[in-house]
Amino acid sequence: MLAMKIGKKGTIQILLAVLMAIGLLTGCSGKKPAETVAEKYIPVEVETVGNKTLINTAIVSGKISSETEVAVIPKVPGKVESVNVKVGDIVHKGEVLFTLDKTDLNTAYQLAEASYQNSKEQWEAAKTSLERTKAIAAEKIADAQKTYNNTKALYDAGAASKTQLDQAELGLKELKSTYEGQIDQLSIQASDSSLNLVEVQLTQARDALDNATVTAPVDGMVSQVNVQVGNMATSTQAGVSLTDISSVYTTVSVAENLVNRLQQADVVKVSVPSVSENSFEGKIENISPSADSQSHLYPVKVVLENADGLIKPGMFTKVELTTDKKADVMAVKSEAVVLKNDKTIVYVVQDDKAVAKEVATGLDTGVDIEILKGLAKGDKVIVKGQTLVDEGHKVKIVGGEES
Repeated sequence: MLAMKIGKKGTIQILLAVLMAIGLLTGCSGKKPAETVAEKYIPVEVETVGNKTLINTAIVSGKISSETEVAVIPKVPGKVESVNVKVGDIVHKGEVLFTLDKTDLNTAYQLAEASYQNSKEQWEAAKTSLERTKAIAAEKIADAQKTYNNTKALYDAGAASKTQLDQAELGLKELKSTYEGQIDQLSIQASDSSLNLVEVQLTQARDALDNATVTAPVDGMVSQVNVQVGNMATSTQAGVSLTDISSVYTTVSVAENLVNRLQQADVVKVSVPSVSENSFEGKIENISPSADSQSHLYPVKVVLENADGLIKPGMFTKVELTTDKKADVMAVKSEAVVLKNDKTIVYVVQDDKAVAKEVATGLDTGVDIEILKGLAKGDKVIVKGQTLVDEGHKVKIVGGEES
C-alpha cells in the first residue's frame, strides 16, 4: 500500500512539472503565430509573337495509274511457240516476249520472194527489150518515112503512079502502128508499178514472218501474260501487258473554289497508306481547264517518282494540296484569339497581368493565324488560359515558351 501511494504522488509531480514548463514557454512568447495568406493568380501558357510561314491545305483522294500502260497485241495470228516472260519481269524495248509458229509464214515468204525475183527478171528483160524496140522502131520508121517522101516527090514530078504513092503511105502507117503496139506492151511490162506490186507482197510476207517474234515496244514491267505455248494468239487480244512504274501519277478532282489556287509544277505531298506512313513528293503536271461534265470537278494530274517500284497502279492516295501560302508574316496560335464584346482580342502578359489587345487578323490555317495589326514582335500572348482571364487579372506563366 505504501509503495502504491508513493507511485501516485510521483506521477502527479511529473505532470505538474510538464504543465508549468508549457506555461512558461507560452508566457515567454507573448505573440500569436502569423497566418499565411496565399496570393491568387491564374496559371497561363504563352507564346512569343514572331513571324511564321502560313499554309492552308486541302486533302483530296485519288488512285495511282501508270504513266505507260501498253497492251502488246500480235500483228499476225498464230500458234504460240514460246513464251519468254512472266508477270513481274522487267523488260527492255526490243526484248522478245513470245514467238509464234513460223512454218506457214516461212512458206508464204519464200513463195513471195520467188515471185518477186521472177517478176524482177521479167521487168528487167522488158526494159531492155523496150529500149531495143524503140531504137529499131525509130530506124525502121525513119526509112519508111524517107521512102514515102521520095515516092511523093516522084509522084509530084509525074515519075511515080498514085498506086505507088498509096503503097508507100500505107507501109509507113502500118509500120508506125506495129511498133507503137509493141512499145506500149513493153512499157507496161517495164513499168515500176508492175514490180512494185510484187515488192509490196514480198514486204508483207517478210513483215508477217518478223511479226511472229513479238517484242516489247517500250521498257516496263510485265503486268499480264495472256498466252500459253500451243494455244492460238489472235490480233484481238493482248498477249502481254506492260506497265512502266518508274514514274506513276494520281489524278484528283478539285472544286471550283480551289482550282485557281493551284499552279502547274506546284510540289505537293502524296500519301499512299498501303505503301508507307511517310508521304511522297509529287508535282502537279497539269490542271484541266474544264470541269468534268458529271462531277463538275476539275481533274488535276500529279506525277511522282517511283524508283523502288513500291507504288503500284490501282493503289489509293491522299494528296495534300497547298491552297494558300503566306511567308514571313506575323502570326500566333489560332486559339489565342478570342471574341469578346464583338471585338477580336488576344491577351498579352505585361507585369504579370493580363492585358487585352484588339487585333486585326488575316489568313487562318486552323493552327496559326495572321496578325495584321494590334501586336508587336516579342509580345507574350496567352495561348492557354485565355478564356479564364480578363483585363488586369493576375497571371502566372506556367507553360509555353516561358515555362
